[in-house]
Amino acid sequence: MPKANSYSFICTLLFVLATIAPCKGQDQTHSPKNNEGEPSTTPPKQSVNMEGAKEAITYGAGDIVTSGLLDRTGNLWFGTTTEGVYRYDGKSFANFTEREGLCSNEVWSMLEDTDGIIWFGTADGLCSYDGKTFTHVPLPWDGENDLWGKLCNPNQVTSMLQDKNGFYWLGTCGGGAYRYDGKTFISFLSATGQIQSDGLHHNVVKSMLEDTAGNIWFTSLTHGGVSRYDGESLTHFTAKDGLNDDMVFASILDHTGNIWFGCIQSKGGGLYRYDGKSFTNFTKEDGLCDNFVMSFFEDRTNKLWIGTGSGICIYDPSGSHSPEGKVFTPFLPADEDLALGDIRFFVEDKANNVWFGGRYGVLYRYDGKTITEFTHKGH
Repeated sequence: MPKANSYSFICTLLFVLATIAPCKGQDQTHSPKNNEGEPSTTPPKQSVNMEGAKEAITYGAGDIVTSGLLDRTGNLWFGTTTEGVYRYDGKSFANFTEREGLCSNEVWSMLEDTDGIIWFGTADGLCSYDGKTFTHVPLPWDGENDLWGKLCNPNQVTSMLQDKNGFYWLGTCGGGAYRYDGKTFISFLSATGQIQSDGLHHNVVKSMLEDTAGNIWFTSLTHGGVSRYDGESLTHFTAKDGLNDDMVFASILDHTGNIWFGCIQSKGGGLYRYDGKSFTNFTKEDGLCDNFVMSFFEDRTNKLWIGTGSGICIYDPSGSHSPEGKVFTPFLPADEDLALGDIRFFVEDKANNVWFGGRYGVLYRYDGKTITEFTHKGH
């Protein structure tokens, strides 16, 4: 690998992923502390200071609210890199950590399956929760941290989805992806993309989706571009197909069936839209707020929310979101001190409020008019 590319990649990965101590290995089933499967009412001292917290805590770049999930009962779940998960019932937060049986306090992704089981993608593999008990499901991993040590290991589940056939798909931090049927793991993309400095690929799959035809799409953060699996074979999309960036962080399927990809490499970066035939690139020259794209959300009015390195950008092809008729407009709250750069996820609650969060422990709720912050300022 050329030295310049290696340096650029390592610097980018260091920015994107937190350097966090490895979690404790736990291979057995865990039961929470009390008979109801509920966490302790007193949060641990190091917990994220969400609304109602008594003392402020200073957060670093590695303290990330990584993911959000609305479950079928209307509860919201938020994953963090250092303090496990939080469940919000509309009134208060409950914190689940290793103390309550969670398999790792470092949580990168979440999924509720068709049976109502909630799955957490952690630095220590998969962890399922049935409302009472946490169960650890380790990935096929040799236990070696490989190229990036504690920063990123192949047992870390960075993305998840359940397809229409019921299979679970797991993206990892260096081990490609797996399909899991509840018993057996089948490996994908572990030998795809750019070879790293130790001669191996270490493919980081940060996002996945299923399209309207049932194809599974994978994005690679380690110079692997985008891949599509049709149930029989993989197709890789690269510069020859119109995808000029190969470090792809995020993806989303919109209401029309188009697929959007968010890239984080400076040579082109920005957005790519795939309509089933070709890729269209959008950058700052087209009005995009920032070429560093890390998250997506499509709201009830079909507007696309885009989390970028410098803030949130709204894409409205009708131009109605902007007085000037622009299709890209920055999301500008009244409080300009809010940290809206590097937002990692968006999730909508049952009252149609949009929640979003990211680095430095930030978590916000937007009701269409006002932003409420659920973390203490001063970080």
